[in-house]
Amino acid sequence: MAHDMSSFTLEIVASTQSEIHSIEWVEIESPTGSFLVGPDHMPLVSLIKKRSTVTYRKTNSEERSFQISGGIFKVADNKAIIILEQ
Repeated sequence: MAHDMSSFTLEIVASTQSEIHSIEWVEIESPTGSFLVGPDHMPLVSLIKKRSTVTYRKTNSEERSFQISGGIFKVADNKAIIILEQ
């Protein structure tokens, strides 16, 4: 897959399934505050705040949000991963 400089991959992993999206950005709430991650972001690992909202914009400009009970967020090499808590 060719790398588009304005997008990167987001994988959302739960115990029973996972999904992968091509996105422009993702907004995460950590225990210490919210942050936005876009393409070519420096490597980062963070806890996700319990009972928070994750929002992301797909490359077709569709924005999606979902509630999360908590988890871990990691980004490196233009791939972001959200591992959901059970």
